Amino acid sequence: MKKFLALILALAMVLSLVACGSAPADDGDAAATDEPIKIGFVNYDPTAEQYLVLESYFDYLKETYNFEIMSSEALNSAEGELAFIDACAAAGCKAVFGYYNVSNEQALLKCAEYGMYYFGQGANKAIVDNPELMNNEYYLGSFYVGPADYNYGYACIEALVEAGCKKIAGVSGGKNFGVQMFIDRWQGAMDAIADYQAQGVDVELVYEVAGFPGTDGAFEAGQTEVLSMEGVDGLFSTLTALMWIKPMQDAGKFGQIKVAAAGETMSEGAIGMFGAGFYVGTATEIIDVFGMAIPLILNAVNGTPIREADGSAPLVDAGWWKVSNVEEAGYYGSVQGGENGWVFSAEDIANLLVVNNPDVTVDDYRALYTAVTAAEIQARHAG
Repeated sequence: MKKFLALILALAMVLSLVACGSAPADDGDAAATDEPIKIGFVNYDPTAEQYLVLESYFDYLKETYNFEIMSSEALNSAEGELAFIDACAAAGCKAVFGYYNVSNEQALLKCAEYGMYYFGQGANKAIVDNPELMNNEYYLGSFYVGPADYNYGYACIEALVEAGCKKIAGVSGGKNFGVQMFIDRWQGAMDAIADYQAQGVDVELVYEVAGFPGTDGAFEAGQTEVLSMEGVDGLFSTLTALMWIKPMQDAGKFGQIKVAAAGETMSEGAIGMFGAGFYVGTATEIIDVFGMAIPLILNAVNGTPIREADGSAPLVDAGWWKVSNVEEAGYYGSVQGGENGWVFSAEDIANLLVVNNPDVTVDDYRALYTAVTAAEIQARHAG
């Protein structure tokens, strides 16, 4: 009865959710039905540059593969996340993509209750350190960048110190909500500062801005505080820092405060900010990597899930980019939906579907998603 009531309530929520889709392509290999496979997408900010680029990548893949995306509005609580999963079940979703997670293993367990697959959270210790969850038939695994989130934060502080910054403000994103990737990025940055201080380098964290824009006003208040402080010459962010451009301009601090961001997208805006003297470094997630959810979900829905040799859900190694100048930013941006397409094309993904490649394994996924240098991308496109 409780589940029935939850479904009824969730049906009402569906009317207010953002749903993105397109007519299914006649690919013949994406699903066992003509109906597109509906995938719920847990989001923390539908206006974020990274999400918008990922949305474009999904639109590109939907030209070939038979799926559609049902995205949440901005979520910043476990209650909101779990309510959205209820809504996904009511809307007929076959899987949920945990792009963002504040409920830890509860999201996976709720999906399993509804018979929906769950992808994501490869850095979430509550899931990956639990053998029972890793062997749950509804958990499809995630991409895994090892300690990359920690390294993102560390690399950003290196970029700021190399640019001569001494008094650094930090944006901690979802750290205080318990989101592991933000915790790791922040810890990497704090350890880098401590290491520099141990070497006698004059550098310190002077302020922490917590949360995200547009949630409870605390983020904007933190921006105002940082920009009113004397001597702040560096900004480290655990997420895109593009929302700081106008406030810095209004405060007359643009160009005076150097910025490095973890998880930034190589969008046109970010590339331009390298040239404008705003960014001095980014640790850049490759948006296409998130797209590995699509072949994993399609395989599972078709009854041929990809698993590790021991039967557990796969954690697929994936690469990332450390960007330090406008030239590097320009090339990497060109393969994020720009003039050179995408890092991983629809044709690349075709080889990861069991219907096309019956012998595909987790190692095939790893081989593709770690081949991310400029030379490897160019060689793959040339082929």
